[in-house]
Amino acid sequence: MNVMETAHPAESSQLRARFATLASRCEADLLRTARRLCRGDEDRAQDFVQDALIRAYVACREGRFDLNASYAETRGYLLRTITNLFINEYRRRIKWDAGTDVDTLTSGGQSGPVQTHAKSADVPGSGLNDACLDEPLENALAALSEASRLVVIMVDIEERSYEETAQILQVPIGTIRSRLARSRQYLRELLHSYAVERRLTS
Repeated sequence: MNVMETAHPAESSQLRARFATLASRCEADLLRTARRLCRGDEDRAQDFVQDALIRAYVACREGRFDLNASYAETRGYLLRTITNLFINEYRRRIKWDAGTDVDTLTSGGQSGPVQTHAKSADVPGSGLNDACLDEPLENALAALSEASRLVVIMVDIEERSYEETAQILQVPIGTIRSRLARSRQYLRELLHSYAVERRLTS
């Protein structure tokens, strides 16, 4: 994809070159996240990435985003842009139902002290080689409901706090916690079975 085709001819070639470098560094991660959100729908994922890059480029032109930011900050900004675009589309397509969850896939919940961020040990697959889990993780995420998948991506992949996730999705933090706990349990069981089969763990 070539987001630079949308640029005005009179705009700074230096800005375009710097942004093109930024986009090329982040594009693989952006596309991976978009595919997770879209359950592997390549055309839809490509559209989200293109839209996110265009919006980021406009933000750079208008001085709302600094191209001198660190790679981590830039990547985080673009990933959040993609997720926010997905959330906006999701809201247009279906009204969020706080009672809908992944009960048809798994059961369980979470009790104990309220957490504000995910602990690394809670994240499914965190103790295994990421490269070995790419395909099964994508398949497992795709099996989750759209609402549950979105929460997992926001908290466990983008590392947003529970509070921020709840505010963005406009649901109680308890809904985020229960949704996340059940989704994690399903993912953990599936990934463990895969790892045992491949002798990646005991």
